[in-house]
Amino acid sequence: MLACGNYHGVVGFAKAKGPAVPIALQKAYEKCFQNLHYVERHEEHTIAHAVQTTYKKTKLYLWPAPTRTGMKAGRTVQTILNLAGFKNVKSKVIGSRNPHNTVKALFKALNAIETPKDVQEKFGRTVVESYLL
Repeated sequence: MLACGNYHGVVGFAKAKGPAVPIALQKAYEKCFQNLHYVERHEEHTIAHAVQTTYKKTKLYLWPAPTRTGMKAGRTVQTILNLAGFKNVKSKVIGSRNPHNTVKALFKALNAIETPKDVQEKFGRTVVESYLL
């Protein structure tokens, strides 16, 4: 399994098989750029809201963290979130910690994040930051 990202919200993953490890890595590298996802970053460092997803027997929780908290996550989740450009996110994996299932659950969670603009369009109301109230 191989993950790629540009540290500005674009991240992807791929896996491939081959007769030798370098050949499999090369195939995965080529496939990785065909499976890229854009993830909206809230204030350029965290996610907009908490998310919970399940993929098979893997349950993944993601929470936004305040500035300068740092990344509190397992190695697999932390690597992919760093590639996406997140700096302050907390996570917890419950159940199976199989890396393949963890990665798929993470991408499912990242795709489920709604930005304030999405919520505004969904409900037809204006979203105001809490510090402005």
